[in-house]
Amino acid sequence: MKKKLLISKLDAAKRQLETAIRIYFSSGDPISIHTLTAAAYNVVRDVNKKMGGEKLLAKERFLEYIKEGHEQEVWEIINKAENFFKHADRDHDSTIEFNPAQSEFLILEACSVYAKLSGEFPPLFKLYQSWFIANHQHWFNFPEEQRRMISMGAPEVISLGKEAYFNFALPIMSRLNT
Repeated sequence: MKKKLLISKLDAAKRQLETAIRIYFSSGDPISIHTLTAAAYNVVRDVNKKMGGEKLLAKERFLEYIKEGHEQEVWEIINKAENFFKHADRDHDSTIEFNPAQSEFLILEACSVYAKLSGEFPPLFKLYQSWFIANHQHWFNFPEEQRRMISMGAPEVISLGKEAYFNFALPIMSRLNT
């Protein structure tokens, strides 16, 4: 048995997010991805609140980047499933129709808030953010120059597929972090 680990709340959130991202890019179990992501998200949300930060996923802040007409679609994806996967005290015999895309939004937000709180933006977080934006650029209102840059690289990023992109981009993102 290994020695005990001394882990901060943010360290735990980072590890959960990095594991969720690795599972995501290997096309692993979406329930495990969501459970890890939701746990990390809750930690960064709570730490952020204690430190006086903005509310996470507040419509005023998050939805200002979403193109008009997509707000409801995005909001519905964000607000499902977390408790279903953790608890069975009231609904032990029920089922849920789960949209794995919900996890994608939570990963993005949790990574962003973790970076704000810790001052660190790990390579896996950068890799995930670039993949997410390339695949969902139609939802975002970016300044013209940024939109051009994203549009130039997006077809190549998307055409690689998740696993190939992960294997290609992680070494690059890791080098940029040093």
